[in-house]
Amino acid sequence: MDNRITIIEFLRVFDCIRSSGEQLDNKYQFGEMVAWHDYDGYTCWLSYRDITVTLMFHGSLKIEYDKASNYEDFIKRCLAMLETEPSS
Repeated sequence: MDNRITIIEFLRVFDCIRSSGEQLDNKYQFGEMVAWHDYDGYTCWLSYRDITVTLMFHGSLKIEYDKASNYEDFIKRCLAMLETEPSS
């Protein structure tokens, strides 16, 4: 598994997309990145091109993708979002 970004950071990316993106039905879109969750919020998803990141209750994480180059771009975008995120 990639250790450049943690599940907590993926959740921060999810929140950034949700708060800054445009709501379309039950999903939020920010550029090419999309975030959504199930009805109770226990499972969240991030997607970009062919990548799907599933963030599950109790800190489980599943990353699926076909093209490594898309995954690299996705990670770069996530890290950039985290760098520009306002401090809490």
